[in-house]
Amino acid sequence: MATQFDMLCDVLPGRDSWKFIVRVLRMWSISSFMKPNEINSLEMVLIDEK
Repeated sequence: MATQFDMLCDVLPGRDSWKFIVRVLRMWSISSFMKPNEINSLEMVLIDEK
């Protein structure tokens, strides 16, 4: 049985479950404003086969 994967361009609000095959092109962390040694967010640029 072949597994269906979603494309990043098909993402719409209202759906909670997705399956992607992606590559992480860039990744960086954002520090908390009040606690510079604490990571507040991890940001990524993702690409798929399209």
